[in-house]
Amino acid sequence: MKIVVKLNTQSRYKDYYIKERVVVKGLVHVKSNKIACSDMQRNQFSSMVPKVSGNSVNGYLLTPSPLNQLSVSRNSAISTFKKSVEGTLRSLLIDKVDTKGYLSLDELKCDKRLLHSAVTNSIQSNTRKVYSLVSRMTGRIGGNGNGGAIYGELTIGSMQKIIELMKKHTNFNENSRFIDVGCGLGKPNLHVAQDPGVQFSYGVEMERVRWLLGMCNLNQVLDEALNQKSKGKTEKKDIIGYNCVIEHGDIIDADYLDPFTHVYMFDIGFPPKLFKKLSMMFNRSKSPFLICYHSPRVIIDRFRFEVELLIQTQTSMHGSSEGHMGYIYRRSQHKYMSKKNKACPTISSNNENIPCDPMFISALKSSRRDLEAISIDVRNIVIKNLSCSRSTRNNIISPSK
Repeated sequence: MKIVVKLNTQSRYKDYYIKERVVVKGLVHVKSNKIACSDMQRNQFSSMVPKVSGNSVNGYLLTPSPLNQLSVSRNSAISTFKKSVEGTLRSLLIDKVDTKGYLSLDELKCDKRLLHSAVTNSIQSNTRKVYSLVSRMTGRIGGNGNGGAIYGELTIGSMQKIIELMKKHTNFNENSRFIDVGCGLGKPNLHVAQDPGVQFSYGVEMERVRWLLGMCNLNQVLDEALNQKSKGKTEKKDIIGYNCVIEHGDIIDADYLDPFTHVYMFDIGFPPKLFKKLSMMFNRSKSPFLICYHSPRVIIDRFRFEVELLIQTQTSMHGSSEGHMGYIYRRSQHKYMSKKNKACPTISSNNENIPCDPMFISALKSSRRDLEAISIDVRNIVIKNLSCSRSTRNNIISPSK
């Protein structure tokens, strides 16, 4: 059974609106028309695949919203069976139902291949090279048995999809300043340093082993950038970007999230205490955009981030079937904190004064240096930390002589 649906993302979610209007063809596979609709499992309908064309540029980047977030607007009378289907697909406005046949597995796989191809074709060669270096150093999932915990890592296609939406809806470009809160192995930071090649890519990681693995990744990328420079690479899509700093620290040591224009955090598993702190920091900052993996119910209603939802998309992860909805928010224009703290210090950047929390000043200055100086510093940090002898039991309990 093939169902052609229209998603009207102007539908209301409490007081928040998604202003983009999208038309897609949703395809649902039903084993047999003889099965009562009430017996069909909900996940059969949530596996909807956006129908895309080979020459589409923007349409394939959007996926249907979760079934429980958009209201239903019925515009035509349909049969009892079709009404049951509409009741199950609460988020969708069904314009037409084709009952001549149902979607085969081959058709479903074909649509998924089209979607995957459309996203991956936009990945630049320098980005692919960076992911290859990272995979060689720490594995695709992360940790790689080097004493580091294995956390979820977005696939390169999912991260590219998020970045493409950021470009379209938040003016994410070479002048942007990007922070990844809890950057882990540094993949998002290294990705945006290539595409779109941001002015400043900064990651902060509290867990020391994961930070060190991220520094090893950065060291490999800088070595490759030096190798390219010696060979005189000129194609922009091939040149590896290096305006990237990864620091070992705790984000709550900062009072503001300035000077960053885009605040990114893979916040699955963040504790409530950290969310509350981040909310206060974001609200007192001037950072215009927030990218994370929690819905408005959590970000806006519970933790009071002063933002509104722009767009959302489904993402997938390496090593498992787990996936998370990614959300892109922008700062609300009509909300202001009732209590204003002292102004954030400023720093001169590209002939303009921008607010910058003291925690990020040295990193921002460091990112402006040439490739050779950055590479030497990163290599020294990696060698120093990897050459430290591991504490033994005797070293700890034996009295000093």
